[in-house]
Amino acid sequence: MTRPARYRGIFTATCTPIDATGRVVASVARAHVEAQLASGITGLLPIGGTGEFTALDDAQRIAMLEVTVEAAAGRVPVVASVLHPGLQDTIRAARDYLRAGADSVMIVTPFYSRPTQQGMVDYFRRVSDAVDGDMVLYEIPYRTGVSLLPETVERIVSQTRTVAMKACNPDLHQQMRVAQAVGNRIAILSGEESVFPLHVAMGAVGGMLASSNLLPRAWCQIFSLAERGDLTAAMALHARLQPIIEALYSEPNPGPIKAALRLLDLDHGAVIEPLVPASDACVEQLRQVLKNALDIERGLASTLSPHSP
Repeated sequence: MTRPARYRGIFTATCTPIDATGRVVASVARAHVEAQLASGITGLLPIGGTGEFTALDDAQRIAMLEVTVEAAAGRVPVVASVLHPGLQDTIRAARDYLRAGADSVMIVTPFYSRPTQQGMVDYFRRVSDAVDGDMVLYEIPYRTGVSLLPETVERIVSQTRTVAMKACNPDLHQQMRVAQAVGNRIAILSGEESVFPLHVAMGAVGGMLASSNLLPRAWCQIFSLAERGDLTAAMALHARLQPIIEALYSEPNPGPIKAALRLLDLDHGAVIEPLVPASDACVEQLRQVLKNALDIERGLASTLSPHSP
């Protein structure tokens, strides 16, 4: 299997379970990985935005990554997120995460400085040259303030060891152009639950999603339907998940997801400042929509995952 071919299907952007002392709770992380793989998830994305990268310290990030790598045991790719805005911090972290066992590192577009398109090409090339490992591009312009033009993505792919891209640009026309430019060379993975079936129809070969922490089988089914061209059925199932998707993103991620996990007795601890726990109103909204969403999840045909021991 080629490197880009490994990046297919649903990758879960996992939460980081933290106890009151700030320790990563390894037992919770291991159990969650096993449950995800048993439900058909094909990759794991720890210490990203959903994993509270910017709130964790270096030791917490490494601890969460190491327990994820250990639990995955080579069954699926583990992609370590690097959400630093500066070049040297990014290179240092990427090297550390690859040494810790990550299969690749996901590098976000440099934010705050708002570089030009040429500046971003130079940035990703320097990261790739300095790091002995595969790279996943991460574009999320509504958080970073910068967007990668399709021709910029093509230049980056041509000059770096890029194997995949997490695409969180809600501009469907831009996503279509990116797929046309590089879809035959790297794996494009949608990061947008709200338009996921459309991204697959345009060439995405999977997704890196947060709500699959709760609904892994449902998202695997949506992807399967969309991938084989049954967009009507994929959209219908997607519509049934809309209430839970809206609830999970009604407040800053991952507050609502951690609240939902707690409601399911899968406590991952509290979010870290400056985030605050989900409000009472959000928790009540989650209570109202979770049952139906979980009925959908449980009602899907359960087949043995190839990742199960």
